[in-house]
Amino acid sequence: MEIIIGIIVVASSVTIFGFYSRKKIYKDVDRLEAWKIDMMNRPVTDEIAKVKELNMTGQTEELFERWRKQWDEIVTVGLPDVEELLFDAEDLADKYRFGKAKRVLAQIEAILNDAESNIAIILDELKDLVGSEEKNRVEVDELNQQYRELKKNLLAHRHTFGRAEKQLEMNLEGVYGKFKEFEEATTNGNYFEAREIVLLIKDALSVTKQQMDEIPHLLHECQSAIPNQLNEVSEGYSQMEQEGYSLGHHQIEKEIERMREQLSQYISLIEELKLEDVKKGIEEARESLDTIYDLLEAEVKANQFVKKEVEKIEQDLEDLVEGSKSTEEETTFVQQSYHLNENDLERHRNIVKQIKQLVKQYVSVQSKLEADQIAYSLIKTELEEVYGKIQDVKEEHLQFSEMLKTLRKDELHAREQISEMKKQLADAKRLISKSNIPGLPVKYSELISEARLSLTQVMNSLEEKPLNMNTVNQTLQNALDLVSQTYKQTEEMIEQVYLAERVIQYGNRYRSRNPKIAGSLLEAEKSFRNYEYALALEQAATAIEDLDPGALKKIEVLLEDDPK
Repeated sequence: MEIIIGIIVVASSVTIFGFYSRKKIYKDVDRLEAWKIDMMNRPVTDEIAKVKELNMTGQTEELFERWRKQWDEIVTVGLPDVEELLFDAEDLADKYRFGKAKRVLAQIEAILNDAESNIAIILDELKDLVGSEEKNRVEVDELNQQYRELKKNLLAHRHTFGRAEKQLEMNLEGVYGKFKEFEEATTNGNYFEAREIVLLIKDALSVTKQQMDEIPHLLHECQSAIPNQLNEVSEGYSQMEQEGYSLGHHQIEKEIERMREQLSQYISLIEELKLEDVKKGIEEARESLDTIYDLLEAEVKANQFVKKEVEKIEQDLEDLVEGSKSTEEETTFVQQSYHLNENDLERHRNIVKQIKQLVKQYVSVQSKLEADQIAYSLIKTELEEVYGKIQDVKEEHLQFSEMLKTLRKDELHAREQISEMKKQLADAKRLISKSNIPGLPVKYSELISEARLSLTQVMNSLEEKPLNMNTVNQTLQNALDLVSQTYKQTEEMIEQVYLAERVIQYGNRYRSRNPKIAGSLLEAEKSFRNYEYALALEQAATAIEDLDPGALKKIEVLLEDDPK
């Protein structure tokens, strides 16, 4: 029973599968049938027949025959084959031979795609042909009109084209010949060839029109505008030479002659219609003219600069020379009282040497000016160089002069510092006397002795002749450090003495009850009597802090409330 049920289920599945597969194939057959019918109904024959309106010779006739043959082959061979294959596909589907039916449908699809492609090619080529004929007909009329206008312009204004008129005439004659070639190609049905000729005519007329637009301007530049400017430059050059300008180093005359020769070459190039070379050459000529104008203008400005600045520079140089003489005298005077190191002296010698060189250079410039031997632009450059060097030397000279003045200021400052240090040592001594300190620690006494000795060294160095301020400043700085340190340690020592006394006094309350405290306080008192105040404070404070933490802080607060 189960076997029978299984057979029934399988049979049902096969039936359902076959139904849907056959339905799908029928659907594809209907689609391909509709495609075939649509293809057969297309007006390809009517489109091809339009070609008969053209000249049915040459290329047009060949294309017409090829298109007609290709369409006939589609209609009489390709599409009938499709019809038979469609029947075969349906028959195979009815027999449940679905795999082979699908292969037949794929074959039909390929045939129809190939036919579709051929139809598209035919219609595109046909459109190009008919379109070429239409474009040719419209554009040739426009080109003819353009040709006549150019011909008329050439005849009416031939004088504006110079000798280039002959080459332009020849080019237009060549275009006229192309029109004849176009007519011949059109008569012979070679519309594509005619199209290429139309494009050639269009390019040729465009080039000729551009040349006819540019040539008058280029001739004007080469024959009139630039030559006039060259004459103007030449006259200006001659006039400036007569006025005393030295311009030979610029070689302007040689450049003007070269440009005139080039203009003659450019006119020949215009006759040959090599206009791009001419335009480039004219641009270069304009740049050369601008350069010449700039050079001449620079000479004029340089002349104005020289006339305006030379006296000022001379005055600056004279002031520097006079200032140098004063500094020379001041240096000699300073050397009697102060020691100048070799670097300072060499610095002064170098300043004097530079001033002499500047004077020599300026005299040379003056000689050239008087002899008119050199261009103002070059003299301007030399004067600017002299002026720059003068400013540099002035700055060096000023710094050296300030250094000499600083020596005296440093001496006075050092003497003021000595007075301040003496006062500071006296203040330290007064503090010690006022505080009734039992005695002075050895290190402190040594420090005072060293500070006094350093002060003596400073005073001795100030008495040397000539005075060496480097030595003075070194000994002065050492004395300042020692005196400052002495005063600071004096204050610290007095503070330690006072605080140590109070701490020991505070600790006496524990002396009878705590032998350890008593012993430590005895050690602190011994250190105090030996003038070791810092050690005494440390010993007493340590002992009390062990027994009464924070006691030292309390003592400090009491001292602040009850100042000395």
